[in-house]
Amino acid sequence: MVKVALTGNYGSGKSRVLSVFREMGAFCIDADRIVAELLEDREVLDMIRKAAGDGVFEEEKLSKKKLAGLIFADPAVRASVEGIIHPLVIKEIEESLSKNSSAPIAFIEIPLLYEKGYEHMFDRVIAVYVDEKTALARLMAQGIPPASARQRLSVQMPLLEKVARADYVINNQGAIEETIWQAKRIFEELSPKVSKREKTVS
Repeated sequence: MVKVALTGNYGSGKSRVLSVFREMGAFCIDADRIVAELLEDREVLDMIRKAAGDGVFEEEKLSKKKLAGLIFADPAVRASVEGIIHPLVIKEIEESLSKNSSAPIAFIEIPLLYEKGYEHMFDRVIAVYVDEKTALARLMAQGIPPASARQRLSVQMPLLEKVARADYVINNQGAIEETIWQAKRIFEELSPKVSKREKTVS
C-alpha cells in the first residue's frame, strides 16, 4: 500500500479533493470525520470539559462553535485539546489502514500534517493550494466572521511552506474539472509505483 497524506490549510478544500480520489475508487480516510465521531464519545467529551471548561457546553451538549472559538483564541487550550484528539485520530487512521491493507493506494486527509510532525507516517504528501483571499472567502461563506477566519489561518503553517515540502501540489482555486484533472494525473503517476511494488513483493 502506498500511503498518501493530503494536507493544506483551512479553506483550501482538502475534503473536496479527497472526494475526487474517492470517486476514482481509491481508499480514503477523512480525519475530520474521525474527529466528528470522537466528539460524540462521552470519555472524550469529559476530557475536553476538563481542558476547555464548562463554557463550551450547552445543556451538557458540546458547542463546536464555542470550542472552536476558544481553541483559536487560546493557545494553551488549543494545545490541550489537540493533545487529546490527535493521538486518538492517529490511532484510528492506523487501525483503518491495517484493516484495509490490501488496498493499493490510500489517501488520508491530515490537516496538521507538518505542524504535528506526522509526515514520516506517509510515503507521499499532496498539498492542496489556494491563495489566502480564496481561503478567506470560503471560510466566510461557511459563516465564519472575517477576523475569526484570519485567526484560523494564522495558527497554521504558511501554506506556501507546505507546498514547498510536499511531493505533489493540487491547485484547488479553479473549476472542479481542473481539480479532477490534477488529481487524476497524480493518481495515474502513483499507480505504476503500486504495480511495481506488488510485482517486487510477489
